[in-house]
Amino acid sequence: MTTTTICDPRSAPDLDTLARIVTASETPPGEGVAAVGSDLESSVQRCRADLIRTARELKRDVRPWAAEVRGKLKAALAELAHLLDWGVADGWASISGPVTHKLEQWLTTSTRELAARRALL
Repeated sequence: MTTTTICDPRSAPDLDTLARIVTASETPPGEGVAAVGSDLESSVQRCRADLIRTARELKRDVRPWAAEVRGKLKAALAELAHLLDWGVADGWASISGPVTHKLEQWLTTSTRELAARRALL
């Protein structure tokens, strides 16, 4: 027997809330950031913006699968918010190897999924 779990959209945070959570975890202006951390930071922020933009585009979509895709995009954003809260709390300059690895994994997975979702649009 196979079960499918579908995220209840009423219990998931909205996109604006997720954007505020992730933005609050960004490095404050004026703090020094290592070159590698800067590349990772800019890549993560660019992917986050693409996910938010795509989810907002899907908000207007009435096709049945659009709500499920939007839920997956929100889940990816929530995962990023958790990673940033957990591992980048002191700024991008102080992230450790395991956190860098998890962020790189998130970035790879999210970029791949985003490309697949855009192909459906």
